[in-house]
Parts: sequence; structure tokens; C-alpha cells
Amino acid sequence: MRKFISLLSGGLDSPIAAYLMLKRGFTPTFLSFLTSDDYEDSMKKKVIKIVKILSRFTNDELKIYFINHDNNLDAFKEFCDRKLTCVLCKRLMLRIAKKLGELNQTNIIVTGDILGEQASQTLDNLYAYNNIISGCVMLRPLIGCDKQEVIDLNKKIGSYNASSEPSAGCNFNPQYPETHAKLGEVLNSEKKVNIEELIMNSIKNAEILKF
Repeated sequence: MRKFISLLSGGLDSPIAAYLMLKRGFTPTFLSFLTSDDYEDSMKKKVIKIVKILSRFTNDELKIYFINHDNNLDAFKEFCDRKLTCVLCKRLMLRIAKKLGELNQTNIIVTGDILGEQASQTLDNLYAYNNIISGCVMLRPLIGCDKQEVIDLNKKIGSYNASSEPSAGCNFNPQYPETHAKLGEVLNSEKKVNIEELIMNSIKNAEILKF
């Protein structure tokens, strides 16, 4: 079985990135990050709905790992350079995805990144992730797409309504997020927290659902 770890945010982009890989005969293990201010579990319910739609495109069993991200983001907010929160968050997500890939016998990580769409997806910030994915194949199927192309694909596969449902946002975003991260600054910030401990605790406490 050809497998990959799919970072699934509940937005319009990441489900389509997963879908394009499913079309090529790959099977995803989904990884989604939650925060506890979502009192109604709106993000969790939304992700489950999206995965059920994507499950129509494979006969393989699908799994979702739900990670409670609060402790990780609290640590970044308290100890690290505030403007780097989004970059540090994404780097940790990718590290967790890499570790999850080791547990699931795959070194392929797929994201829904579109160049420049968010603070974490500028060229400089995308470069700031490269040093942590050594040994992995990092695929971004949508990197050159525009939003309308992604919307059209969501409508085509039947995920548009689910992906467009309102859900809890992230309350950890800095007021002025860094859009041109310098790797040296990022590495210095990461020294102020125990990254390995955050990774292992995240996976150890993950909730796993199967479909």
C-alpha cells in the first residue's frame, strides 16, 4: 500500500491535496490539530465530515489522528518570539507528521499549501520548514493553484459545503505574524522549548478515529 500523512485543517485546500493523492492510488492517514476553545467541537466534526467524503475515493481504511494543540501553542506563546508563532506551529506540525509517518511506515507528507496565501506560506516561510523534513518527501499538490481552482475541485468532489462550514479559528495568531522568517531566529526560538517532548506528548495523547 502506498501511504502518506495528510495534514488536514478543515479548510478548502487540504482536502483537495489529499484527494489528488487518492486519485493516484495513495492512502492517507489524516492528521488534524484542535484547540480547546472549540467548545462545540466544530472543527473536529467538520474534519470527520470531510474525511467521510474523501473515503468515497478509496476502499482502504482511513484513520484520523486528532492532536490537542493547546499545550504546544501555549509553550510557543509563553517562551518564544511572538511574531514566529505561526512558523513555529507549522514546523511542529510537520515534525509530528514526520514522526507519525515513521509509525505508519511512510515518509510522504502532503499539505494544502498555496504559495503566499497565508503568513505561513510565503516563500521565506516555506523555506524555513525545509531543514526539518530531511528524509521525507514533502508534497504540495496545490502550490501553484489559485483559490477558484480549489473551490471548483471542492464542488466537483462534493466537499465544498463541508469545507465551507464555519468552525472555531485559532486564537494564538500573533497580531503581526512574521512573513519573512529567518532560519536563525526560528532555531533560536525553538531552543526555548522542548520540541521532542511536545512531539511525543502530542502523539501519545492523540485521539485516533478509523473509517
